[in-house]
Amino acid sequence: MRNVPSDLHAHLTGRATTLCWLWKITRRDGFTLGFTDHDQSLVIDGLRYHANSGLTPSEVERRLGFAIDNGAVQGALTSELISAEDIKNGLYGDALIECYRVNWADTSQILKMSQGRLGAIRKRGSAFEAEWTGQAARLERSVGRVFSKICDAEFGDSRCGLNQADFPEGTSCPRTLEACRDQFENVMNYRGFPYLLGDDALQAAPQMGERRDGGSRYS
Repeated sequence: MRNVPSDLHAHLTGRATTLCWLWKITRRDGFTLGFTDHDQSLVIDGLRYHANSGLTPSEVERRLGFAIDNGAVQGALTSELISAEDIKNGLYGDALIECYRVNWADTSQILKMSQGRLGAIRKRGSAFEAEWTGQAARLERSVGRVFSKICDAEFGDSRCGLNQADFPEGTSCPRTLEACRDQFENVMNYRGFPYLLGDDALQAAPQMGERRDGGSRYS
């Protein structure tokens, strides 16, 4: 249950309300922008929330617990605040977005409704649309290495250790142990796990005549 400040609660229970939406976007470089659907700009805690900015929420779905808040925000690309070039350069990728409800007649009466991160940003005609994902979405991200039979280094990077310039143009690596050992003579830098058991081996039943002494399957 959301804890509504007493003064805002009193306003909400009155005969008329003077409410608007605020959105605060903080990029990874620390640059912060404010938007409001009110017809006049508002300054709150030193940040200017620009009026009629064109930013609107759509299809926001809030859930209980750790479920993800999904939705979208839209805005005009012609705005001087958000340019198509900035979006193209990825300046708004993973930016923090916070949503507030405020009494525009008394901006001390403010309530934070939700927050999340901006995901993929797509151009929709003359406007942009950005995915809004809740904070819980960050818990679902894969962190660390993926354990696979295939090498997870990129051909020629620091983990691979080879210099692409030493090979004919167009040379690529299939990232297999055999290629690393026989084609590139670089097996000491192989970043895969070639002896991982697959699902077939994990599910296979013992067969007559098989050695079952706990030794290596590859010796």
